[in-house]
Amino acid sequence: MPLSLRGMRVLFATLGMVLPGLMGRWAYRLWFRTRRFPESAAGKRVASDAQCETLQVDAIPVAVYRWGSGPVVLFVHGWSGRGSQAAAFVGPLIAAGYQVIAVDAPGHGNTPGDRTNILECAAVLQAIGKRYGPVHAVIAHSFGGMVLAYAMREGMAVQRAVCIGTPASIGFLLEGFTQTLAMPAATVAVLQRRLEQRFQGDLDARISTVNNVRELKAAALIIHDVDDASVPWQQGQMVADAWPGATFLKTSGLGHGRILRDRAVVRAAVDFISQ
Repeated sequence: MPLSLRGMRVLFATLGMVLPGLMGRWAYRLWFRTRRFPESAAGKRVASDAQCETLQVDAIPVAVYRWGSGPVVLFVHGWSGRGSQAAAFVGPLIAAGYQVIAVDAPGHGNTPGDRTNILECAAVLQAIGKRYGPVHAVIAHSFGGMVLAYAMREGMAVQRAVCIGTPASIGFLLEGFTQTLAMPAATVAVLQRRLEQRFQGDLDARISTVNNVRELKAAALIIHDVDDASVPWQQGQMVADAWPGATFLKTSGLGHGRILRDRAVVRAAVDFISQ
């Protein structure tokens, strides 16, 4: 465990009970903070081959990457990810006759900032649809699947969706966040109230993937690995069960990140999109 995380856990555990308001406000700020990880060699290569553009979305200069031509397939990365994680999908999708578009969400990759939220990210997807659409299909990883479900419920038109390692509920994310930082119940209650104020109501009803997919008409393929240590595969099963007509594909031995580079997963996604 990084030393900085250990320090935060001690602070939350010791001060969270006596100063829940102060610590809850700090937790609220941390909830939206993003983190950039080094880009992979494959990501750098595929990004260098892209047509790079900038799309202004609510005054944020969003980095956009485009490859190939044809019907649009959009790749949506997860929290602390980046658009170049589409690397393994680009070649096969181009060969199948598609144009691939990926973005760096606010606070990620080459898009400036150090924080974001699901509303901001969904606005980026909707802007991509307006600028480059129609969007034939979307491949979304992890938190990106939650963003996609919200954007689609808000009217984004997509014919086919592939969600990989996607969490089913905001409650799951909150529980993991608060447990990681060892927050006492008093601090968690303050955080929850502030989030409900920010998102204007019931977090679960508005944000959770399972609630946003229940009435979607687009065909869906939900892929999840049984060895995913970040988002348990049961979360993906819940999404598949809630999405009318969705297909659930379970993999093993790939975890949460390597699943994006697996040839069989890529082929399953491309075949599904091409149906």
